[in-house]
Amino acid sequence: MTRYLFVGPSLPEAADLLAADDITVLPPVAAGDLLKLAPQQGDVVGIIDGYFRQTRAVRHKEILSLIQTGVTVLGAASMGALRAAELDTFGMHGVGRIYRDYLEGRLTADDEVALLHGPAEERYRPLSEALVNIRATLSLCIQEGILDEPTAAHLVAVLARRPYRLRSYPELIQLAREAVIPAAKVEALRLLCATRAVNLKRDDALQLVHRLRMPHESRANGTTHPSPNFTMAPTVYVHRWQLGARSLDTEDGRTAEMSVLRMCQLFARDYPDFYRDLVFNHLVQECASNCRTQHTEATLDRALEHARHRNVIPDPRSDNLEELSFLDLWLTPSERTSRPLKDQLGTFLVRSFQLTPGAPADGLALDALRRRPIVSTAAKLVNAAKSVNEHAQQTQSIFDIHTLSADRILTHISERWGAEPGALELHALDRGIGSRDVLVAAARPYYLLARYNPDLMDLRIDHSNVSPSSPAETQSSAPGKM
Repeated sequence: MTRYLFVGPSLPEAADLLAADDITVLPPVAAGDLLKLAPQQGDVVGIIDGYFRQTRAVRHKEILSLIQTGVTVLGAASMGALRAAELDTFGMHGVGRIYRDYLEGRLTADDEVALLHGPAEERYRPLSEALVNIRATLSLCIQEGILDEPTAAHLVAVLARRPYRLRSYPELIQLAREAVIPAAKVEALRLLCATRAVNLKRDDALQLVHRLRMPHESRANGTTHPSPNFTMAPTVYVHRWQLGARSLDTEDGRTAEMSVLRMCQLFARDYPDFYRDLVFNHLVQECASNCRTQHTEATLDRALEHARHRNVIPDPRSDNLEELSFLDLWLTPSERTSRPLKDQLGTFLVRSFQLTPGAPADGLALDALRRRPIVSTAAKLVNAAKSVNEHAQQTQSIFDIHTLSADRILTHISERWGAEPGALELHALDRGIGSRDVLVAAARPYYLLARYNPDLMDLRIDHSNVSPSSPAETQSSAPGKM
């Protein structure tokens, strides 16, 4: 069992507290972090703090995907308490008072737990105060007779109307003075805030740390939730997030697998053949599983047979030309007139293939490529392209790959593929690239490297490839101006 903890300003000394424990301490969680973590069944992930303004917040379905695979996810104090209250019924484990207050409706606003803070290098030095902590401190003031309930409620209401970054104890004291509270009580309030302010977020964070340290104790006490009884729909977004989180180790560090795939799709001469075999194999395996056929050979005939089972295509022997008119959308006029009908239908299956609506076969392709030598070569080229782009930006500070001409990119790719005029998008579908916009976005990072080092980019899926030059050698081939 591996244990992870995402934490920041709620418990800045967490790494020191857990130095003797076998727990991986990580910065506040953000979108994509849980998928990159890739925990296994039986692991435990604790979420205390999370980013939400300067980057996207951790998504609910990222957490659900972990829970569905058998990972225990705990939440407390801040972002963790919010997500636990929202996903309690799906099996996320909430810890502490803040979680319970959100769950039971005593707290409703997300910004109750928000605060402005410094970077990790400064141990997340707080620059404001969370309203949930100020509420708890004012409750203590009521208990000790410093303030009455209406006055405390007024102070909270005023702070709640202000942006979270402007909430602090000095601001609270100033509000108390403006509310014409007797000077003696204002001074008592100031002294309490300076010496005994309640840090509810820290208290709850420590509770989660204890749970993380003692997962077996929690099971013995019967405090864990039952196994999840839901199935998360494989949406297009989850599919993209999961693929985007995949990476592999290379000589130059971690490289995104989707970048390697794009390199192969764009520049491997035989990628259409590889992709065609991949699609046919998937369809034949699906047919064997769902239609109970005994065929396992990934042939065109077997793929067409499954397509007929699913009523995707008509019988190729049909004389009704109207039934075949849909092919005009998926093939060029020359392909329609020169190819046998069976091949046309096979091309349609390849170009229209999706795992689910909107979800391309990128994951299948990555799994199939992983075992092939081209992966290491493509990864080196990805990093070489990154070096070329960085060199271009150093040479001309205004350079940005996102300002490269889409028309120039498409012209270069069209010439490289030998695509017929006006048929580039269909050729992209032969490589699993779903649209013109996706093609442009995929090619942008590699345009300079490919334009000025064309021989370097001549890849083959099923042949050994010459290793690319070093980044320094590659950079020298790029022009000084863009």
